[in-house]
Amino acid sequence: MKENRAERVVGLIRTMDLDACLLKGMDNIFYLTGFRGSEGTLLVTRGDIILLTDFRYITYAREVTEGIKVVELREKKNTLGDLCEQYAIRRIGFDSLHTPFHLYKKRQEMLTNVEFVPMDSEIEEIRKQKEPAEIDMIVRAIDVATEAFTGVFEKIRPGRTEKEIANELDYAMRRLGADCPSFTTIVASGARAALPHAEPTDKPLREGETVIIDFGAQVDGYCSDETCTLSIGEVNGRLQDIFTIVNEARELGLKTIRTGTPVKDVDMVVRGFIEEAGYGDFFRHGTGHGVGIAVHEAPSINSMGEGILEEGMVITVEPGIYIPNLGGVRLEDMVLVDSDSARVLTRIRKDMLNVNS
Repeated sequence: MKENRAERVVGLIRTMDLDACLLKGMDNIFYLTGFRGSEGTLLVTRGDIILLTDFRYITYAREVTEGIKVVELREKKNTLGDLCEQYAIRRIGFDSLHTPFHLYKKRQEMLTNVEFVPMDSEIEEIRKQKEPAEIDMIVRAIDVATEAFTGVFEKIRPGRTEKEIANELDYAMRRLGADCPSFTTIVASGARAALPHAEPTDKPLREGETVIIDFGAQVDGYCSDETCTLSIGEVNGRLQDIFTIVNEARELGLKTIRTGTPVKDVDMVVRGFIEEAGYGDFFRHGTGHGVGIAVHEAPSINSMGEGILEEGMVITVEPGIYIPNLGGVRLEDMVLVDSDSARVLTRIRKDMLNVNS
């Protein structure tokens, strides 16, 4: 599997007329090698892949990689310079999205005979279409998150705090096999549900409120991402109407997804429906995004999104309406793009889940 990925990167190197590329973003390094740590640089030449890391990760790197040369970085030794000489590298690409400017300048000063060519999101573009094994791992992450949410749901009731619910959900995901939550779990209730990315607080849940729960698990390096909106008892009529609008917008978005559809068209359909309902000013984020090794990756499903949907992409559809001083609703599913339809991967019901008080 990783051999095919390496071949695609080598093809990119040839297309860009490079001798090699130098990757610093850990998600891209994991994608090509299976290694993830706090320190690592990947040198991809036309013939070899070399992982450079420090002494803390040498043994681990050799355990988790296959067909990769692992080289220890040492102080006072120009390891990268030696490799550039060994492989006759004179023109090297670097991932400018993940390389700090000070590191770029330092490398320039150390490698005066090498031309550095900035790369944008070319590796992320390669990652957009998921291989069958990647889809299986994403589904496993969804399974873990779903089971965790199902177990915690019965514990959600008035008086419990946002933090308590978030902590229990995080613990349940880890207990069921998650490496970690794939992002900071969001539990936002009442007026705080009008904050799209609110962090959990000590605020207790109260009767008549909506509660947005946005959560995901990372399992074996791959992520899930899902959002449900709950009601604590009966909520007022306006919030019920908003829920219906968001849910219908979500369903319209799902029906739009198929191979060949421009990504911005999915956003246009979802956003247009919400605008026609009179709530366009209260839906200010994108309709969705790719999910895989990173919980937010290409493609971006928004009004400025570029390109088309391709078979094998895993994306989210997550419309929301947020009314200051009242509350909010967001509903999110993960979807696998098939040739003529969308296969919804998430399984939790998206009608308004009512917590009996």
